[in-house]
Amino acid sequence: MIDSLLGKLKKNKRLWFTSVFIISCAGIALALIMLITTTENISKEVYISQSKEFVRTYKDLEKLQETKLQDISILASCDEVANEAIQNNDIEKITKVEQEINTRLKQKAENTLSVKFYLAQNNTEKFRNSIVSVIQTKNNIFGIEVLFDGIFYVYLSPIIKDDVVVGVVEAKESIYFVKNSFDRQNKEFAFLLDKKMLSFLSLQNRDGIYKEIGKNYLLDNKIHNNKIVSHLISLEEEYLKNIIQENYTSEKDYFLNGTLIRDMNGVEIGLVVLGESIENENGFISMAKKMANQVVLITLGLVVSLLLFIF
Repeated sequence: MIDSLLGKLKKNKRLWFTSVFIISCAGIALALIMLITTTENISKEVYISQSKEFVRTYKDLEKLQETKLQDISILASCDEVANEAIQNNDIEKITKVEQEINTRLKQKAENTLSVKFYLAQNNTEKFRNSIVSVIQTKNNIFGIEVLFDGIFYVYLSPIIKDDVVVGVVEAKESIYFVKNSFDRQNKEFAFLLDKKMLSFLSLQNRDGIYKEIGKNYLLDNKIHNNKIVSHLISLEEEYLKNIIQENYTSEKDYFLNGTLIRDMNGVEIGLVVLGESIENENGFISMAKKMANQVVLITLGLVVSLLLFIF
């Protein structure tokens, strides 16, 4: 029956070529749909993988930050003059030691590193929860804190004498120091501060500095460039939710994803936004799009060549 049908079609040349043309077009359309769907799925996998890579890079930088601050706190705690002042509860002398150490640390441009000593016997100063925890547990603590003078990575280490904590050394550096590493790689780093944490900052470190991002977040306008600030402000709530939920968005000018940040006490204090500009020619988005377009063009060329060969 099939042979008979094909025989009749071949005798009717017009019907034969019309049938072949329709079937070929349907095949091309199906092939293109399958190809586009496949490339889109691959692109999504690439985006998901890249999102994880951004977060992994950030976590690695945090580990390096912890190691650096730990080394600084160990060196500071070994200072003989500082140890003597702490044991004698000599606030004036320990302040002088702090100033000398911080002067040496800040000799490098744009260095936000600093060291501070807390005397356990100092009854005139009210310690924050993290300092109290170190005194009570005798353990080191590392994490992010929103302090009076900014947002910092903080490493706290106890100074122990005769099995008693006599003091705590604090080594800290601005959270925006990590941004420098992302800038060098032509990547994006932005920290969105939760509005509920704004009261922990001094008036000097918050007034006229922050811009609202969505309903619950704030962005330091002085640290970040105007383009990323404008982009985040213009994001619709739907796209911002994707970032907050640690998904990604590749709308408009940027590919962005986020990771929620909690402080030493486990309190959610904000969101780190990571990504890159879509306009970056050497970025993975541009490369993924170029590869997808090349695959479509090559496949289309093969299909057209096959049709020409058939006819």
